Amino acid sequence: MLTACRSYEEACRTFRWKIPERYNLAFDVCDRQTMGGADGHRTALIVEAPDGGVERHTFHMLRLLSNRLANALAAFGIAPGDRVAMALPAGLEALVTLLAVTKMGAVLVPVPLGLGAEPLGWRLADSGARVAVIDPAAVPALDRARHRLPDLERVLAVGDGGAGALDLWSVLEASSDAFTPLVTPADHPAFIFYPEGACGTPAGVIHAHRAMAGGLPAVEMSLSFFPQFGDVVWTSADWMGAEALFRAVLPALHHGVPVVARPGPFDPAAALDLMSRHGVRILYVPPRHLGALAEAAATRPHAMPRAIATGPEPIDDSLHERVIKVFGVHANEAWGVLECGAVAANLAGLMELRPPSPGRAAPGLSVEAVDERGRPLRAGDRGILAVSPNAPGSFLGYWGDGAGAARRVNGWLLTGRGGFRDLDHYLWPDPPAAADGAVVVKGEMVRPSEVEAALAAHPDVAAAGVVEWPSGELKAFVVSRGRPGEAGFVRELQGWVSLMRSAAEAPARLDFVEELPLSVDGSVRYGDLLDRPIRLDAPLPDERWPGRKGKPR
Repeated sequence: MLTACRSYEEACRTFRWKIPERYNLAFDVCDRQTMGGADGHRTALIVEAPDGGVERHTFHMLRLLSNRLANALAAFGIAPGDRVAMALPAGLEALVTLLAVTKMGAVLVPVPLGLGAEPLGWRLADSGARVAVIDPAAVPALDRARHRLPDLERVLAVGDGGAGALDLWSVLEASSDAFTPLVTPADHPAFIFYPEGACGTPAGVIHAHRAMAGGLPAVEMSLSFFPQFGDVVWTSADWMGAEALFRAVLPALHHGVPVVARPGPFDPAAALDLMSRHGVRILYVPPRHLGALAEAAATRPHAMPRAIATGPEPIDDSLHERVIKVFGVHANEAWGVLECGAVAANLAGLMELRPPSPGRAAPGLSVEAVDERGRPLRAGDRGILAVSPNAPGSFLGYWGDGAGAARRVNGWLLTGRGGFRDLDHYLWPDPPAAADGAVVVKGEMVRPSEVEAALAAHPDVAAAGVVEWPSGELKAFVVSRGRPGEAGFVRELQGWVSLMRSAAEAPARLDFVEELPLSVDGSVRYGDLLDRPIRLDAPLPDERWPGRKGKPR
């Protein structure tokens, strides 16, 4: 949508929205790339397996495979508006599922692979998903949650999905590759996104087919007027999240640019090698990965990208300096919450960078600090950051009876994030507030009470208390039902929490006690747990408790 300009003001003055009233996302990013004289045999997706094998898939292949899955889903009774969940790693199956669901007018519910039975079950039950397309890694969690999912009729698994699951590729082979995408209104629901972390029971955020296009101005600006000749895109973000899809994968396909995918957890050294092997020139790297990537790049050869984007949270001046030192380009930012998508951005050379401000409102949009009644405040006055009325990337609402921080007042979409705008129209958002009773563990919001409940659900655990250790890790105090507190039992409990909640919530340390200190009302006295005496038999020095240095709840 953007054209290369010499100034931010020129970009805003010349910008025009070009989203038609009838718009289907899958047709735009896939089928359109094979029609009207376009070369459908261009590479759309490059997938590198962990063993080093590489597969290249064209737009034509993606269209035919997604047509097959759309026909299969229709045969299962999926109709426009029905929900289909997927929990898949980055790669061909994830992209085919996304295209199939959206081209038939159904609603996709992406779920991160690392979520355990409770958060996975919540998302599928709350959304009312009728079909789930999953990776074998998600099968144990889904099996444990299945009894709470009355709406879930079928499960398609990539490979061995266990009893009751159909093999995805067998289903595709048995289906026709002829399918006509549904001509949907641009505001037809296409996605229900939940926060990527396992914490709590969050509301689902409904986004329309137009949501990706609505975020393009900020995305294209942060990617230095993307696309340009020779661009190849890669992101370290989880493809089951809105950031990866709306800031990297779908914008690339919209412009006919190849996307590189490598399943598995983020590894900075492997990412640099991947960039070099496949000529990656465009990166979207969330802040939690950007520092590690820059550190790895300082010690090994690597490709030099044309543009790096990050966000949605701003980064500080120090990280900016490290990135430009090792990559030769600035890390531009694109800001926005899940409900509004990317609505603000910066671009080195087009405007001054003022860390930790993520820049100014994207062309075609206005972002202001407003009061509770939706009235814009003066520059410098702190309020609620709000997006201008009728922003195409704004969400349609919360799913079902869910409620979240964002709301519409006087036409403005109040994001729920505090902050202010300065005289030069730079935005200064406040850091995200922690949820009630939550702590941050390795960048993830975690409620210790939920970890306690998961531990207590183990058949060999009588009670558990969880505290935050000064290093930012969780420590659990467990009363066992007669089992000795050996290393094998510790690993079993950590695996149990990973299965029930997520790997991020598994306590890094466990201590077995005869009983928990309780108050008169039966609640755990967490301060007493933090003040437990030094353990002279502790295997590691940092396991020996030096007194009250943790954070009681």
